[in-house]
Amino acid sequence: MSESMIARGSRSRVVLVLVAALAACVALCLALPARALALEIAAAGDAGALSAQDVTMQAQKAKVHKVYNAKQWHAISKYKGGTFKIMKNITLPSESYYLNIRKSKKYVIDLNGHKVKTAYTGVPLRTVCPLNVAGGTVILKNSKKKGMLYSTETAAVTIQGYGKFYLKNATIVNNATEFRSDITSGIMVYGKGKCYLQGKSRIQSIGNGVALFEKSRLYATGNPWVRAGANTYEGQFMHYGCGINIASRDARVSLKGGSYGTKASPDAALDSPVGTFMYAQSANYPILDQFGYALEKAVGKKYKVVDAKGHVVKVRGSNLSDYYDGVNAPSWEELLAELGYKPEQRYTTYETDKAGYYSVYIKKKK
Repeated sequence: MSESMIARGSRSRVVLVLVAALAACVALCLALPARALALEIAAAGDAGALSAQDVTMQAQKAKVHKVYNAKQWHAISKYKGGTFKIMKNITLPSESYYLNIRKSKKYVIDLNGHKVKTAYTGVPLRTVCPLNVAGGTVILKNSKKKGMLYSTETAAVTIQGYGKFYLKNATIVNNATEFRSDITSGIMVYGKGKCYLQGKSRIQSIGNGVALFEKSRLYATGNPWVRAGANTYEGQFMHYGCGINIASRDARVSLKGGSYGTKASPDAALDSPVGTFMYAQSANYPILDQFGYALEKAVGKKYKVVDAKGHVVKVRGSNLSDYYDGVNAPSWEELLAELGYKPEQRYTTYETDKAGYYSVYIKKKK
C-alpha cells in the first residue's frame, strides 16, 4: 500500500470520527433544554411584587375575571382557580410579567379573540416562557377568531410536574429566531405533565410543535394542526424540528385526529458548521420518536395515518443514530425498503401539502 493511500485512509478515519461527534452533538441538542428550562422556571418564582389593585380583577356576574394588561396576566396565578377572559391585546414587557401556575386548581383562560405576546427580540435564546403550568389544570381556549398566545422565547407553554394543559380551539405560535431554534417548541412537556390538544387548535413553531420529555403524555383529539417551521428564518446550523418530537423513552402519545408536519425535508442531510461534510440525516419529521417506544400504540386500531394525497403511511419511530454510517445518511425510502415496507406504505417525503409542509394526517377508519 502506498504512503498516499495510507494518508488518505487516515484522513478518512479522522473525518468519520469528527462527523460522528458532530452528529452526537445534534442529538444532544434536541434534549438539551429539558432540565435547564425546568430548573430555571422553578427558580424564577414571581418576579416583582404586585399591589392589591393589580391582583384584583373586575369580575362579571358569572365570575369571569377580566384581564386587561400584563400585570393582570401575571396575577392570574394569585387566584385559586377561576375563569379569566382577555379583554385587550396584551404585550408582556419582560419575563417578570409571565404567568406561572403552581396551585392545584383549575384555570380557564379565554383569549377572547385577542393576542397575548412576549416582547423579547434579542439573543441569546432564553429558557423562559409566557405560560408555565407547574401544577393544577390550565385550559387555554378562544371563544372568538384570531386569538393567539405568541412567544419569542424557548417555548410558548411549558408543562411540569403533574400539571395538565388543554389547548382548546386556540392558537399558539412560538417564533424564537436564533441559531439553536431546533431546540425550541410551541409546547414543552416535562415530568408527568399531560398535554391535551383538542378541537381545531393550532400550533406553529420555528422549532418543534410539541416536545415531550421524561414521563410526559400527549393526547390529541378532534382536528389539531401542528407544524414546525413557523417562518422563513435561516441561520447557521439550522433545522426546523418536528411537528411532534418525542425526546424520551418514557414519554407516550395518543393521536386520535389532527395533522402534524415540518417545513424542512425529512430527507435533507445536515451540513457541518465547521466544514462541508454531510454528517447526519435531517432531524425534521412530521412525528419523531427518538427512542422508538411511543409510536407503536400512538394511533389506535380505529385510526390510520395518511399523507397529503390520502395514501396510508408509516411514521418513523427510530432515533437519529439508526442506520447512520458517519458520512452518508440514507433517504426515508431507502430506510423503509430495508425495513420491508411495501411501496403503498411508504411515506414519500417529496410530496408536500398545499401549505408546503411535509405532513401526516390522523384519520378515522371508515
